[in-house]
Amino acid sequence: MTIWEAIILGLVQGLTEFLPVSSSGHLTLLQAAFGIEENSMLFSILLHFGTLISVFICFWRDIVEMVREFFLLLRDACRGEWNLHKTPMRRQMVMVVLATIPMVVAVFINDYIESFFTSTLLVGFMLLITAALLVVTDMHGFGRKDASTATWRDALIIGAMQLVAIIPGISRSGTVMTGGALRGYSRPFAVKFAFIMSIPVIIGANIFSVVDAVKESIDPALILPCLVGVFVAMLSGIAAIKLMNMLVRRKSFRPFVLYCTLMGLISIVLSLIF
Repeated sequence: MTIWEAIILGLVQGLTEFLPVSSSGHLTLLQAAFGIEENSMLFSILLHFGTLISVFICFWRDIVEMVREFFLLLRDACRGEWNLHKTPMRRQMVMVVLATIPMVVAVFINDYIESFFTSTLLVGFMLLITAALLVVTDMHGFGRKDASTATWRDALIIGAMQLVAIIPGISRSGTVMTGGALRGYSRPFAVKFAFIMSIPVIIGANIFSVVDAVKESIDPALILPCLVGVFVAMLSGIAAIKLMNMLVRRKSFRPFVLYCTLMGLISIVLSLIF
C-alpha cells in the first residue's frame, strides 16, 4: 500500500463515516473503481480508530460527562438507588447503551453481510435507499425531544433501524438521524446522538477482528502508510462532523439526497455495463 492510497482511504473513511452517505459503500466503490485493496485488517481497524478519535475530540465534554454518570450510576446502585433518569446526561448515556443492543444481531450475520461488500450493484441500490430515507427525514421534520425527554423506546427503535446500516450503501448516520426525526428528536440532538452512537458501533465492529489483525505479520513498509491513514481519517472525520453541524442549521438534507442519488445511479449503470 502506498502513501497516496492510505491518504485516499483515510480521507474517504473520515468524511463518509459521519456524513449521511455511507462509508462502507464508498470504500467498496473506491476499491472497485481504482483497484485499491484494503488488504490489511490492521489498516482497516486503524482507519476506524482515526474516526473514533475525531468523535472524542469533537464531543469530549459529552463523553466525559457520560462516563462520569456511568460511575455515579454504579455508586447510586450500590446505595440502593437505581435512578436512570437522574440527569439528562445519564439519560443520554443509557439511551446510547440501549440503542447499541440491537447491533448484537450483527455478530451472527456478519459472515453473510461480508459477501455484500463486493457488489457495486447492491451498493448503488442501497445508496438510492439512503437518499430516500433522507427525503423522508426532510418531509417528516424533527421534533423537540432532547436528552432530557427522549425515551428508552426511542433508543431501541433507532438502534433497530441502525442495524440495517450494516449493509454497504446504507448510511449509519443517515439512518440514525431518520430514526431520530421519526421519534421526534430535535435536529441538533438527532445529529449529536448519531455521532456519539458511532463510538460503541466502531469499537464493536472491529473488536472481533483484533485477534486476527494481531496475527497478521506486520510489514515495516506499511507502518508509515498506516500512520498517515489514521491521521487523515482523524482530520477528515473532524471536518465531516463540523460540516454536518453547520449544515444541520439549514434544515435540509437535500445536498446529500442529490449526492446519494447520483452516486447510486452511476454505480448501478457502471456495474451493469462492466
